[in-house]
Amino acid sequence: MSELMNLMKRLLSMEPTDASKDDILIHYLNKARSNIYGYCNLVMLPVEYDHIMVDYAVYLFKNRDSVGLTNKQEGERSAAYEAGIPASIRLALPLPKIKVGTD
Repeated sequence: MSELMNLMKRLLSMEPTDASKDDILIHYLNKARSNIYGYCNLVMLPVEYDHIMVDYAVYLFKNRDSVGLTNKQEGERSAAYEAGIPASIRLALPLPKIKVGTD
């Protein structure tokens, strides 16, 4: 996990030795992992997708104050937020596996 944390810190312009937000970063890495597992219907994600998980964790961290928002406007500036995993992340992930029931 330390490689993922170091990458996440570099993407967030944080010093690798700064441990003040490690618990928060770990939270968002775990959240990104569980969301991706749920989306792809997997129990493990191949290591070649670790950088995608970090990208999504950075996205979650940067947008943590906007959870649940679809639009935000401040004066003449406005922003629209994607619901769920952003398309740029979804497109980089393996296709979701389909569960087939045996009832």
